[in-house]
Amino acid sequence: MKNRSGSYKKVLIAEGLLGPHRTTLTKNIDILTSQALSPFELCTLYILLFLRIRHSKNWLQKKTDFKSNPLEKKLLDIIPSEFNLTDWEKEKLQGVSAHDLFKFYNLKGIPQAVNRTMTNWGLGLWKIELLTHIPSPRELLRMQVQKTRCITLTTDHDEIDKLVLSSRDPLSFVLHDLHHADHFFNQDVSLKGQLGFYSLVESVYDQPLLKKNLKEDKQFKSEFEYVVSDMNAYVIHLFKCLKSAFIRTDADKSSPLFPLLLEWWSMPVHVTAAAHKLNTPEFNSEDETHLRDFFESSQEIFV
Repeated sequence: MKNRSGSYKKVLIAEGLLGPHRTTLTKNIDILTSQALSPFELCTLYILLFLRIRHSKNWLQKKTDFKSNPLEKKLLDIIPSEFNLTDWEKEKLQGVSAHDLFKFYNLKGIPQAVNRTMTNWGLGLWKIELLTHIPSPRELLRMQVQKTRCITLTTDHDEIDKLVLSSRDPLSFVLHDLHHADHFFNQDVSLKGQLGFYSLVESVYDQPLLKKNLKEDKQFKSEFEYVVSDMNAYVIHLFKCLKSAFIRTDADKSSPLFPLLLEWWSMPVHVTAAAHKLNTPEFNSEDETHLRDFFESSQEIFV
């Protein structure tokens, strides 16, 4: 893993290491999902369950001093005995709540973006939905339109010691989702544009010609779904990537799809001109402003 301000490896716990812990993982996950935990608390304990496998002796590192809030539920009161905490873990976690854990502590190798997301989720400032299934691109798009990101926990016994989507272990997959939530929520300026962009995409998703192209062009489908469901970024960057997907699929068509997209969105003439200049040397700061304003204002139409 890289430093806490950066990213991390796709695979934090290899399948070969997960396998020997399969019984412990499934037993503890069954216990966690049967308890009366909030989604935030459940996700916290899920992370700890896997992180203690990855860094068994030094996963918890104090960052700053803190005063325990007597009104907050303490981790030692909700962590199942089956976790078999060591004496040093019990000492470190004395008086610590789930919220305290991410606000006042470092978790070894986990980026600050994860702490930031968990802290804001725990305070109810960011709307996050906890899932135990991988949402479809359309499902995730609709959540984003509603100013929501999701976190997926792998709980199926048959999947617990395998890579999710053949790419990430269960811990890395959760961290990936939390990292995306930070990109989505962390800056209001960026969030406004994203909300408008996702709203506009959702408004045309059922256009027959778009659905036809998504069905017939696998590469276009892959690029389109990636931009609208698995990319959280400045809106101009989102639109650049979406336009690239449209232009590629339009290359051999007599009736290009991209101009139709702009018509479906009822883009004003000056914004349409900027959209056509995007990804060309002629695109300038004024064009960027026109596009950004259009996307930011569009969130009010659909949300």
